[in-house]
Amino acid sequence: MIRIVESAPIKMTGITTLKVTFPYNEAIIEIIKGYDAKVWHKSILTWEFPVTDLKKLLDDLTRFDDIELQLIDGRDFKTDPVLDFMNPTAITIQPENEVVSKVNKYLTPEEIDSFKVKPFDHQIDAINYGLTHDKFLLLDGCGLGKTNEIVWLAETLKRRGLIEHCLIICGVNSLKQNWKKEIRKFSNESVRVLGEKITKHGKIKYDTLENRRNELLGNIEEFFVISNIEFFRTFKQKGKNGEAKEVKMSDLYKKSKTKFGMIAVDEIHKVSNKNSSQAENLLRMKAEHQVAATGTLITNNAISAYIPLSWTDNDKATLTDYKSVYCEYGGFGAKQIVGYKNLDVLREEIESCSIRRTLDMVRDDMPKLQIDYEVVEMDDAHSKFYEDIKNGVKDEAMKVELNTSNLLALTTRLRQATSCPTALTENAVISSKLERCVELVDEIVSQGNKVVILGTFKETVAELAKMLENYKPLLCTGDIPDGTIFEGVEKFQTDPNYPVFIGTTAKTGTGITLNAAMYLIFIDTPWTWSDFDQGYSRIYRVTNVNPAFIKVLSCQDTMDERVWELINTKKDMGEYLVDGKVNPTIVESLRNFILDL
Repeated sequence: MIRIVESAPIKMTGITTLKVTFPYNEAIIEIIKGYDAKVWHKSILTWEFPVTDLKKLLDDLTRFDDIELQLIDGRDFKTDPVLDFMNPTAITIQPENEVVSKVNKYLTPEEIDSFKVKPFDHQIDAINYGLTHDKFLLLDGCGLGKTNEIVWLAETLKRRGLIEHCLIICGVNSLKQNWKKEIRKFSNESVRVLGEKITKHGKIKYDTLENRRNELLGNIEEFFVISNIEFFRTFKQKGKNGEAKEVKMSDLYKKSKTKFGMIAVDEIHKVSNKNSSQAENLLRMKAEHQVAATGTLITNNAISAYIPLSWTDNDKATLTDYKSVYCEYGGFGAKQIVGYKNLDVLREEIESCSIRRTLDMVRDDMPKLQIDYEVVEMDDAHSKFYEDIKNGVKDEAMKVELNTSNLLALTTRLRQATSCPTALTENAVISSKLERCVELVDEIVSQGNKVVILGTFKETVAELAKMLENYKPLLCTGDIPDGTIFEGVEKFQTDPNYPVFIGTTAKTGTGITLNAAMYLIFIDTPWTWSDFDQGYSRIYRVTNVNPAFIKVLSCQDTMDERVWELINTKKDMGEYLVDGKVNPTIVESLRNFILDL
């Protein structure tokens, strides 16, 4: 008798897998060896196959012996009885009190009231999902508040005595400071960025990698600890005999005196290559609670979901077996991926361990206008370039008497250095802010949404258009004829093939309606609040049915932060530059800022 039983996976992909047992038969074993995906469990003398192989198994094995087939019915697997493949006649039914206990894990009204900021209803649902799923994928779309959901989930787990510390790993390095800012805004819990130091001038610097590793090994007091995915790489260290040996960061994590009960990886889709050092280490880092967060789980193909599913222990397969189930091979030597198959099985697996909401699903829950300020940490090359420009500006400011004309020229140079270095140099210096913008656009467009991007300088617009050329961006600057701009506006408003509109604030900020988009990104802010208000009003119209999400990108420790502070604190003073009219208070503030650089 051959037995085929469907039950929870052991080391194979899918919500369920097939367990095949039979008396030893060399002919059957030879046939099984020809299957692409299979696992032999020696300790229980059982073969495991993906459920997609059921038809083939039946066709191949019926000629050898009778088959006892036991499958789970078509209902939701999460509420179905789980079949015991070692004893096919037995059915284990989930105890009724276990269901009740999960309901009791939900947030209480008192816990919701205790949060520093009250969550939206859809955010409460996400926290409740995390309270009833120890390891899961958080797939909410852009603008819905994944960061807040993770912060409040961790805070709740701590209050309940379930975790002592939470480790935040940023898939995008430049977002470490933004995470710290968001935690301080939405939580009263303490937070530390690994290796962060504040200089005597108030600037943020980072300690050496060796010191950061020692910091991780120690006993950290703060509840939230933030680092980036690149930090968790294998590195070489001199041994006692002087020879270099490889040390895995995942081993240091395990030896840490800090007890991390929760790990959250933000933008986990950035960890896409299993063979990379950081992916290898991440897959070995475990905690009682794990959250893989991304709004774009599938970036290029079905393989994109493997690391998030595998790291959260929701997929048991090796990458080879995973590919054999979901990938079609062809080309030279039949080793190239030429297509995909069984995607319905993958979709069911993702749905079983994730929570996903798009804006359309929670529109009524969201405010009509949401403005988010995101701090972008510059990479080393961009940071060095900005420091060089800053030093040049400072030297120049020390030698001349600052007046309105040269003051604005100097501050303009500093602002260009953050958004578009190519406007100031022929060297290939990439703006960290533009790179972050591209990541946001990819996420927004992948969800079927449109986006408007505004910048102060036309050089920035031109550079960004090159970086986003695959989206056929429509442009609006002073160099483009009005007729062409109006045609572009019409395409953007009516044609789904044109999801990106990029313009300067001066040219785009008035007289144009672009509310086919719910998202608008400011690469850099205008000089005044009124221009900022006019800019986001391109998508935030009185007739809007949808809310408007405004994202302001600002490079850390730069002129960007000063301008944002000024236009917010001084916005009630009105324009400080309109047809040559200057507000003395703001000019003096900019003057002092340059002299204090």
